[in-house]
Amino acid sequence: MNWIRDNILKIVLGLFAIIVIAVVIVACSMEGGSTKDSSSGYITLENRLQNAAISYVQEHPNILPKTTETIKKIKLDTLISAGKISKIYAVDNDSVACKGYVEIEKINEESKEYRYTPYISCGKYYITKTISDYIISKETNNGEFNRTSDDGLYSYGDEYIFRGEYPNNFLILGERLYRIIKINSNNELQLISANSTYRGYKWDDRYNIEKKYNAGINNFAKSRLYESLKFLYDNNDEEKGEVFFTNLEKKYIVEHNFCVGKRDINDSNIDSGAECTETLPMKVGLVSLYDYSRASIDSNCKGIFDRSCTNYNYFYRLNTEDDNYFLTMTAVANNSSDIFVINYNAIETTHALAVSQLYPVIYINNRVIYKSGSGTFVDPYIVR
Repeated sequence: MNWIRDNILKIVLGLFAIIVIAVVIVACSMEGGSTKDSSSGYITLENRLQNAAISYVQEHPNILPKTTETIKKIKLDTLISAGKISKIYAVDNDSVACKGYVEIEKINEESKEYRYTPYISCGKYYITKTISDYIISKETNNGEFNRTSDDGLYSYGDEYIFRGEYPNNFLILGERLYRIIKINSNNELQLISANSTYRGYKWDDRYNIEKKYNAGINNFAKSRLYESLKFLYDNNDEEKGEVFFTNLEKKYIVEHNFCVGKRDINDSNIDSGAECTETLPMKVGLVSLYDYSRASIDSNCKGIFDRSCTNYNYFYRLNTEDDNYFLTMTAVANNSSDIFVINYNAIETTHALAVSQLYPVIYINNRVIYKSGSGTFVDPYIVR
């Protein structure tokens, strides 16, 4: 006891030194281990590659694609030879050289705007992924779907759809929050805005000879709604009306054939395909009936009109709040005046004269690449 009392200071100092050494070892191992986040470093490399391609094209404008159907590619080696960029190496291992290229596409036929998409591959350390490829790899087990009952991405024919009440399908485009409805067979993402327009829009208000008043005519291709959806995409003048889409969002949006066919009120088959017997190429649309019903994972949701389809269905809360009224693009096949709406989360019919705020649906380019995020409400996917 006398020895401990006489040497207490030495003992305390020795213990303190051991603790300091242990902390240093742990810190060093974390810095050099897998806990280090190098994703921002690879984004920097992609940005360098993209900027190099833009600079190169300024000197070689003949490379630019003439139409939206043509994709041009510039290899990393070409940019290195032109002195636009130096060799790039893996952030995690600077002895591993990366390969890469940049794809250039024309955004639309009318403008001279182009999208430059960089792709790099750095061995086992990193490879650029499109947002669709990233989501599919994240939601599957080595590419195989084994999900049968929980929230998430499901294989559905030749598409992948998000189902359930709380799937991680939030995505930011520009500054707007969207939910991912599906990834189609072309790897395009179908999105629905989590926030509605601030104005209400009519489905149609024309005089209906069968009803003998302005109940509307349920021919979508000639409807007021069709006109309004085109206006929502095109308008950028607040004095003319609501400005919904930003120029940044429009750079991601691609035209797609939306299903605008009619459905018989006795056709309860979710997968009958009735809505898709007629399609229209559009930049902006709305949900169809089957979009809503097949998002449910309730085992009692067996028909498109079953009230159980409102259960375990993220459409119930697009933006974490109750969304009680949706116009759809689907009309009733049994008469000339009625359409289908989702009213307090039940599918109902009403006259085309119905007016409502809209939840626009869009498709985004299949070359859009993943930047960050896990798809949750607080950490949505971010693309670039």
